Amino acid sequence: MAVRIISPKDVPVLQMRGRTLQWLATPETLGCQYLALAIMNCSPGSVVRPLHAHRDTEEILLVLQGQGEAWVDGETAPFSKGDVVLFPANSKHMVRNTGDEPLIGACMFSPPTTPDSYVLFEGEEPW
Repeated sequence: MAVRIISPKDVPVLQMRGRTLQWLATPETLGCQYLALAIMNCSPGSVVRPLHAHRDTEEILLVLQGQGEAWVDGETAPFSKGDVVLFPANSKHMVRNTGDEPLIGACMFSPPTTPDSYVLFEGEEPW
């Protein structure tokens, strides 16, 4: 099998409420079967909206830059650069940037998912 490599310059940036996502590793971009990877960028003070869940899919967020808070099923915890945050499968969750610089993270999903399959909870947001 050939080595598969993708450059961020070859992948569109998806504008979403409170963040941008750039889906680098997906079944479509690299042929991944068991995971997906997106780079998230949140401006200072922004909140990832809406409250959502990933049906039968785990997500971990590796914080590359900045700081923030994670809200997961009613619990809130702070995080900062270098931390890894788990969003269990089917958990309701949100993130907000509490710092004065962009919050950048690598979001990994297993199995792969897309924003079209998110379970949304409009109007239930804690922030």
